[in-house]
Amino acid sequence: MSKTKVAQAWEKSKSLTPQTLMTVRRGLQIKRTAGGILVARVHYSALPERDPENHPEWKKRERPTYTSQANWDREQEIIDEAGGGELVFADVLRTYWNKIVISNPEWKPDERWRIEAGFDHGKTNPTALLRCYIDHEGTLIFCGEYYVPGREVWQHVPALAKMSHIKKISVAYADPTIFDATMQQGNQPTQPGKAAERAKSINELYVEQGFELFSPFSGDRSDISFAARLGMHWSNLDKREPSVKIVCRNYAEKPQPGLHNYDCPNLLWELMRRRRVKNTAQQLLNRNASEALVAKDEHANDCMKYVLMSHPEPTVKTFREKALEVTKPLAQMGDLTSAYIRFKQMEDNEGYEDDAGWYMGQPTPRQRR
Repeated sequence: MSKTKVAQAWEKSKSLTPQTLMTVRRGLQIKRTAGGILVARVHYSALPERDPENHPEWKKRERPTYTSQANWDREQEIIDEAGGGELVFADVLRTYWNKIVISNPEWKPDERWRIEAGFDHGKTNPTALLRCYIDHEGTLIFCGEYYVPGREVWQHVPALAKMSHIKKISVAYADPTIFDATMQQGNQPTQPGKAAERAKSINELYVEQGFELFSPFSGDRSDISFAARLGMHWSNLDKREPSVKIVCRNYAEKPQPGLHNYDCPNLLWELMRRRRVKNTAQQLLNRNASEALVAKDEHANDCMKYVLMSHPEPTVKTFREKALEVTKPLAQMGDLTSAYIRFKQMEDNEGYEDDAGWYMGQPTPRQRR
């Protein structure tokens, strides 16, 4: 029967203008191109178990797995022009604010977690440094930012040095262009008896001020990839916790320049405003809606992108931390024998390195060393 309906619609389409859609049945349409090629357009409602008229629960269950209505419209509703000019992250942030944003004033990061950072240098635009903690499960927790416009390198360095845990940062990724020697030092020709002046990189200027921290980011710097990656971390939040979180107790609908030791208000402000590029009506006749993001108010976003796209690994627990987790409940119950036996089992299975000078019983020669 379905073949008969398709054949009938195909014959009828020959008398219509090319690209005119013909409905075969609910959720299934066909059209004929100018070259006579048959093209089928299949909507999810063509499947009885997904038809929203009979089974609305499918759409209700699947919609939260998409981070925005525009994404859903493009991929499921087959609306090609959906998404032009859309706010990329605002929808999911508003919906799951209490899951993504840590606003508890008492919250502090575990000092054992590894810290990475992203850096974006600006002059008229803000210079931003964003600090990120990676917990033992691999969750990225952005906690702490420096966000100041209109200053020189020598003015940024003393302020950056005041950031908490700045010396614990294992790596700070920066735009590789700040490592290019393009900064001209002085406008006068070299004077007799003086060393020849040369161009320097922005990073070199920071190093000369005693701030040697940055590494060039060599990964994917595409905003499209960044949006997709962050969307994966924030997808399906009805059923799970986000794997990227942001600490902020002082959010406002405007920039807040300065040093925020344990908050990221400017990162959130930027994320709430990020939009996709909007094509004109003429452009949409020849292409799909743009996936690109508007290059505006993206300084803390770039810092976040460098960390996120570096795919950081979870912080590895030391043997001492793992052993304490397992043996502490037994010791608290007074069962010291079982605690000792469990420790010895872990020592045999995983190998023991005396990373913190901690042991149970008599130390071995290796432990003494």
